[in-house]
Amino acid sequence: MKYSCFMTGPENTSDPASYRLHDRLGFRVSRLAAVMRASLDAELSQLGLTRLEWCVLASIALEGITAPSGIAENIGITKGWLVQNLTEGDGRARAITLTGAGQYLLARARVLVDAHQARFLDKLDPQAAAHFLSALDTLLEGVHDRFDDP
Repeated sequence: MKYSCFMTGPENTSDPASYRLHDRLGFRVSRLAAVMRASLDAELSQLGLTRLEWCVLASIALEGITAPSGIAENIGITKGWLVQNLTEGDGRARAITLTGAGQYLLARARVLVDAHQARFLDKLDPQAAAHFLSALDTLLEGVHDRFDDP
């Protein structure tokens, strides 16, 4: 195994000192995610937003996802930032767009979200950041895309 020095499988169980929780990939990635999540929660709360609400605003306005089913399977956002519009040609289809208040909030939140990401990625030189993001993509290949906690 290429990275067996980082493993604690049967080959390394005879030496309890070979296991260090803080050296484990899962621990490190989980810890980084928890730190990033908590700090983003704090920043978005200044705008009265949760991460989930930010994800909805960004999905609609920045990624162009306008079908309710495409945004999420029942997001329950009712704060007056979204409007359902019938789409042309099909009276049954609905597209979700942002209200003026939603657009204003999105613009303010985007500044916070971009600065938040930069605060972490700027610790790496551009090449290292690109390699890190590429490595994360590789590790996530084949992983189900639905998250319980976006």
